Amino acid sequence: MMMNKTHSNIASFVLRFTQDWWQNAEGQPQVRWRGHIRHVQGNKEDRFTDFAHAVTFIQRNLAEETINTVSGNNMNQEQALRESFKFWEDFSSAYSGMMFEAVEHSLQQSETVKKQMQDAVEKTLTAWQVPVVPKNNSSQTELVELLRSLQNQIETLSKRVADLEATLTQQNKS
Repeated sequence: MMMNKTHSNIASFVLRFTQDWWQNAEGQPQVRWRGHIRHVQGNKEDRFTDFAHAVTFIQRNLAEETINTVSGNNMNQEQALRESFKFWEDFSSAYSGMMFEAVEHSLQQSETVKKQMQDAVEKTLTAWQVPVVPKNNSSQTELVELLRSLQNQIETLSKRVADLEATLTQQNKS
């Protein structure tokens, strides 16, 4: 009985994603994901802003690995590449769907956190009895005036607290 000799190769990739967010000139929030991918065994790496670029990087490295493996053996290269790419095709379609769902979930969580922060700010401003700029009017002048009003209120309160502390200190000395 003749047994075929099995060879194994390992290909590992490390992915790191970074989310950048900022406000554009119109004050609208902007979000961008960028990534870094590294082929561990080959020490190759690349950066990307489109996940398809990372998929291409992985495909290219796996294809090179398969070609290197079959070139030194008496294997049918076309058959080996076809089988290798079939595996990759199945894997990448499932993984792409999973990544899309993960990013979509992150965006939903970001919106939830943003809404919670807005609610907390509105409740705080209401508790402090600070007039709030209507959401449909984002005039910078009105906002600056509101901030000055808040600053004046804080200064007045600070002065009153200092006066009370001075009075208490004098009473304690008497």
